[in-house]
Amino acid sequence: MSRPAVPEPDWWCEDPERWELLEFDGRNEHDGLPIDIRWEDRQQVLEALILMPRPGTGDFARYLLAQETESHGHSWGFRHSIELAALLVAEERRTEDVWLLWNAVCRSFDTWCGLPHRLLLSAGVARTVEYVRSSEHPQRENLLGHLEQMDATDDDEVARTLAERRRYYSAALRELAGE
Repeated sequence: MSRPAVPEPDWWCEDPERWELLEFDGRNEHDGLPIDIRWEDRQQVLEALILMPRPGTGDFARYLLAQETESHGHSWGFRHSIELAALLVAEERRTEDVWLLWNAVCRSFDTWCGLPHRLLLSAGVARTVEYVRSSEHPQRENLLGHLEQMDATDDDEVARTLAERRRYYSAALRELAGE
């Protein structure tokens, strides 16, 4: 039995009050295993956003990344939905999103290993480092230390990482859809 499709991204973007229908809802199954009952719906929406990019979805993507981050902190493993959300946020190239991305990367061992850390630099290497350095965010020193330990990278490499991840997911999702 297949799951019913969730509404298309345009429906969600028309009214932010609908977003709560995709909110993280962590529970434990009867045998005690953690589950987020809305992860599949969020995943469908994120996949649609990757396959059919549209302008003006940045706030929605940030909301979805926050929900995915909570979900990944509640359960074990790594679902590609958190990378889809992180990619959509990173493609906005806003320096202030580095904290949301950092929170996602640091959420669990699995997100630390699974998310490309170059997404943290999506707003530009120098711009991001300067933004973090001048911040009073409680995670400033941790993030600065991590950025300094990352392999030397430049804006072109970061742009290539974003483009490669989008191509990878677009191709994989189209293949799964039989296109």
